[in-house]
This record gives sequence, structure tokens and C-alpha cells, in this order.
Amino acid sequence: MIPLREFLHLDRYQSKTAELERTVAEVVSEQNYRRASRHLRLIGEIPVPKSTAHRWVMESDCDTIETDGKLVDVLVADGTGYKRRPEKTAGKNNRGELRVVLGVRTDGTVVPYGSWSGESWEKIGEEIHAKVGRSGPIAKGLVSDGELGLAEGLAHLVNEQQRCHWHMVHDLDYTMWQESASKQERRTTQKQLAGILGIELPEEDFEQVAEEDRAEIEQATEEAEEKIEQLVVELAQKGYSQAASYVANAKDRLFSYVRFWLRYGLVTPRVSSMIERMMREIGRRLKRIAFGWSEKGAAKMARIIIKRITSAGEWEAYWRKRLRISGNVVLVYRGIIAA
Repeated sequence: MIPLREFLHLDRYQSKTAELERTVAEVVSEQNYRRASRHLRLIGEIPVPKSTAHRWVMESDCDTIETDGKLVDVLVADGTGYKRRPEKTAGKNNRGELRVVLGVRTDGTVVPYGSWSGESWEKIGEEIHAKVGRSGPIAKGLVSDGELGLAEGLAHLVNEQQRCHWHMVHDLDYTMWQESASKQERRTTQKQLAGILGIELPEEDFEQVAEEDRAEIEQATEEAEEKIEQLVVELAQKGYSQAASYVANAKDRLFSYVRFWLRYGLVTPRVSSMIERMMREIGRRLKRIAFGWSEKGAAKMARIIIKRITSAGEWEAYWRKRLRISGNVVLVYRGIIAA
């Protein structure tokens, strides 16, 4: 037995330190494995082949995301496509689907639940329930875009659902374009929809808002919902049946944020801008500077990115534990003794 090795908690045939593993994980979360290997070799003089870096990351559990089981105020969810490793099975394409779910508390704290590839929203909802350890809703509201199956798959996790306003206005343009609407008519309709959706809530605390002001907001919401119904009729009359169905299917979830405020006094986001920023960063890594991912590798890399961005303290704590930084050893520089 070697006392020093035991004291430093080193394995018998250890090939790397935890510090090196952390460096590799952080570098490859920002650039592809080939560039990361070259970067480590040229800048840090660390000769780590890309295949070795990939193996280290895939074997690491640094992407594990823990949840405290406490309720959050809002869930935000989104998905994105990426180029996965082509499958040899006939009829299979190389498009992968990555999905992410985050929670937000009143104080702004972001609670990541994880990332999944190749899993349905229904399955994801079941896994989140199991992770949190609750059978009922875990959040008061859900903000999402119109991705097929998302609202239905996560419905049991929340009390209210809010459709992302930005996606509504943005995607209406594409829907009308598919039905050969002119650019001017598409822009006019987008502007009309954006104007209907623009109900602003008071900036002061809920308790300070007078009852008559709350009544006015409730009335404004009812009028906006009537205008949405009129817009659906207008689109159908003009022959834009797909656009009419698109707006009609979303109308019940467009003003949930107002009802949420009237009921709980809490302001929820109308747009999923927070998760959009997250998805852009994930997309940059998974789509712009790499391709040919396995589903396991894509989900793992996304979890590393999510953890580093939303839970920097937890990321740091994980590596402090791995590095066994406890303060039990103090090194004192005494000087240099000449030979």
C-alpha cells in the first residue's frame, strides 16, 4: 500500500486528474472535440486526443442535474432539432429531437429539470414527476410554443398553460405564407395579432392595485379574446383555413398570464425568451459546430451546458467534491534553496 496515494485518493492506475476532466468537459461544451483537443494541446500543452476527450465526457456524471423537489412558479419547455448519427435502418433519417424543461421561481431562481433526446413529451413529464417525487402539479403555469404534443404531455405538471406570444406572431407569418398570402397581408395580420395580445399588467405589487383596475384588466382580456375569435373568422373567410385553425387552437392559452395574475398576483412571462436563449446556446454547440451526435451524447452535452449556465454553483460544488477540496492541507512557500 502507498500511503501518499491513499492520502490523495488516487486510483492505482489513474490516467487523469479530476481537474483535467473538468477542463476537458468545459472546453468541449464550447467547441467540438477536434478543436478542443487542439486547443488543449496548443494552449495548455495537454495532449488529450479527441477520442479520449469524448470517452472521458461520456463516462463522467458531471451532467447529473439534481432537484430539491420544491414547487416552482413557472415551467418553460422547448425543443430543437439536430443532426444525429445516421441510422442504418431503412426509412430512418438523421434528424434528432432535443427537448429541455426548466423551472422558474418567484425570486428568479432557475431550476433545471434536464434534457432529453428521442423521448416524447409525455414520457418527459413522467420522468419529471418521478424526479420531483410528487404526483400532482409541480408548477402554477407552463410557458411554451406550439410544438406538437408539448402542452398535452406536460399538462399534468401545471395548473395553467400560457402560449408564447412571440411564437404566435412569428409562426403566423409562416402559416399564412404556406397558404400563399402576400407579404403585406401577412405583416398586417401579424401586427393585428400583436396588438390584440398586448395587455400590460401593472408594475406595482398586486396588493396595491385597486379593485377597479383589476376589473378593467379582466374586461380588457375578455375583449381581446373576442377580437381573437373575430380574427379567426376573418382568416377563414379569406381562405386561410390553416392560419384560422392555428389561431383558434391557441386562443384558450393566450391570456393565461392575465388570469394567473388575477388569481395569484404573480407575473408570469408571456414569451419563452429565457429558454429561447438557452436553446440558442445549445443549438450553437450541437448544430453549428458539430453534427453526427448519438442521442445519448446530444442529451448529455445539453445537460452540461444547462448546468453550467443555470446552476453554476452546483457545477462548482460538484467539482470541488471531486477534487476533494476541504482545506485540510495548507502549503507554505519557504523560499528557494540553491543547489
